[in-house]
Amino acid sequence: FDEAAPRRLERWQHEYWSRRDWITADLEQHGEAHFWRRYNERQLTTVGVTGPLADHAAQMDAWFRAEFTPDALVPPDVRDTLLHLRRHGWVVGLVSNRTDDLAPIAETHGLDDLFDFTLSAGQAGAWKPDPAIFLRAAQLADVLPGQAVYVGDNYFADVVGAQSAGLIPVLIDPRHVFPDADCRVIHTIAELRSLAAEGRAASIHLTDLR
Repeated sequence: FDEAAPRRLERWQHEYWSRRDWITADLEQHGEAHFWRRYNERQLTTVGVTGPLADHAAQMDAWFRAEFTPDALVPPDVRDTLLHLRRHGWVVGLVSNRTDDLAPIAETHGLDDLFDFTLSAGQAGAWKPDPAIFLRAAQLADVLPGQAVYVGDNYFADVVGAQSAGLIPVLIDPRHVFPDADCRVIHTIAELRSLAAEGRAASIHLTDLR
């Protein structure tokens, strides 16, 4: 691989999962049984792999099914940062493109007492970057869109969507995947404390789930 391949792949992954039309088209064309193999073929193409892509993709699919266990991790600075924001009068919400209610997830990770509301795409009936889910979040926070700061880790879903809805976007980019982002960029959750100190908005919405 060339040196830029990892960043190129991650940017492609972010864009793919923000495009519900792409996902729907792949599911309709390939079916659930072959969806992930097709996805893996696209990943391999993105990083410049040549040769029998179908064979390589099948091997990747078999490895993931046997070895990969998805796990949601909460960075160590999240709880203290959320507490800090709430103490400074910010309304804090959790918004995600997941279909199911997010409240049980927040409770599982011991964060349920730190969110004023949670909002899943399934509840909103809209998926990021659709402006509707961002506008619904602003309604739940009881603020105007321009008073809300939306923090997310996917430029294509979070920043583009927040901008289109009139919210203030902040991109959290710990691996510097989007060095040319046209918005404020932070690299750790703890950096949100400076945002609170600036008093740039009355509400903040955090999303760390894609």
